[in-house]
Amino acid sequence: MRMFKDLFIGAVIGAANIIPGVSGGTMALVLGVYERLLTILSSVSFASVKALLGVLTFTGPARKTFLDEFNRLEGFFLIKIVSGALLSIALLASLMTYLLHTYHDPTYGFFFGLVLMSAIYPFKLIKHKNVVVFMMVAAGVISVMALANSVSNEDLLAKAEFKQQIKQQQAKMHRKKSAGELPLPADSGRKLSAYMYFLVLGAVAITAMVLPGVSGSFLLLLLGGYFDILAAIAGRDFLVLAAFALGCLIGLLASTRLIHFLLVRWHDATMGYLFGLVIGSLWMIWPFKTSAVIGDETIYLGNTIPVVLGSAQWLTLLCTGAGIALILLFLLVENKQQV
Repeated sequence: MRMFKDLFIGAVIGAANIIPGVSGGTMALVLGVYERLLTILSSVSFASVKALLGVLTFTGPARKTFLDEFNRLEGFFLIKIVSGALLSIALLASLMTYLLHTYHDPTYGFFFGLVLMSAIYPFKLIKHKNVVVFMMVAAGVISVMALANSVSNEDLLAKAEFKQQIKQQQAKMHRKKSAGELPLPADSGRKLSAYMYFLVLGAVAITAMVLPGVSGSFLLLLLGGYFDILAAIAGRDFLVLAAFALGCLIGLLASTRLIHFLLVRWHDATMGYLFGLVIGSLWMIWPFKTSAVIGDETIYLGNTIPVVLGSAQWLTLLCTGAGIALILLFLLVENKQQV
């Protein structure tokens, strides 16, 4: 049962990362594994990598060192979480794409119900609920709200138009490749400072993804690097992508250490802020939104409240109820196991 639970948590985290605006960090926090994952990731060091790779020497001492480090880093737990996330992404990517395209509101409604019902979990982790904690909760909510409203509808539409340009560019490159023509090579004259920019961009983006309620792609758009990364993917600029990936790795290790330190030093205040981020994320994943169509893509803009409840709205509410019911079932099973 424990294995199924960890796989399920990993699957939910993986599925959340597919949904734009839904944070995998949020799901990790509300499902009770956020602090545990932070502790593990913050304890990874060069010595850990050396010990884990040392098993390839196939010697007895190296195998013992590997097992000791594997157990210290809770390897089996990580494998279950990562396996669940990867399986979820692999199996649900196409389904989620279809659901988001065809049933946008019900899909977001389901995740809204998940977060709404399970948000009580991080709040229960706060031991001393004082004025400072509630101020940090308010700060977390305001942070997400400010981030959500920092990009105008015009920026969102510009982003969608750029996506259409990228699609056209990819189609053009595909036609050239089919005709036997090679795509143009990446700009070899780019300065080292430009690659450092993409490295820093990756570090900042992954830090945002680690925080519950914060969308990494949203932050990239604010920093002006979203279009550059899209262009690098479309143009197969592997040097830019490598610099960005390296930044993500550095940012992941650094941010997890920082957040873990804050949780150890000021647990309740930090957890209050993280709880505020979760509450604020409900604004970002509110299922009912105004929309506009750009090319073959529907762009969802500001939140709205439906005036008339038709079949689509009732389906969304039903899916929200399903998300709530799933968490209630999850909590019921967990409580029975603890009795």
